[in-house]
Amino acid sequence: MTRDPVCGMEISPEESNNSVEFGGEVYHFCSASCKEKFEKNPTEYARTRPVGHDHSEHGMHFGGCCGVGGSGGWMGYIHLAIMIAFFLLLLLSR
Repeated sequence: MTRDPVCGMEISPEESNNSVEFGGEVYHFCSASCKEKFEKNPTEYARTRPVGHDHSEHGMHFGGCCGVGGSGGWMGYIHLAIMIAFFLLLLLSR
């Protein structure tokens, strides 16, 4: 599954009849109207972001560029360790 970059709807790339290649990546859309909006201004909707973007757009860094809850960065390891400790305590308390 992937998300339509214009409206955010989850769609299956295999079932999408509307797709566009931009910046070396293929984007899939739920409808022709979302595809048209993307084609008019692809940089507004494309997933590519500058490396030094402002973190205020996503508040407390939940799963994103900084690795919290994701697969990158040292915060991901801390999050994983906290989750393992929580589940071990949960199992041992039974």
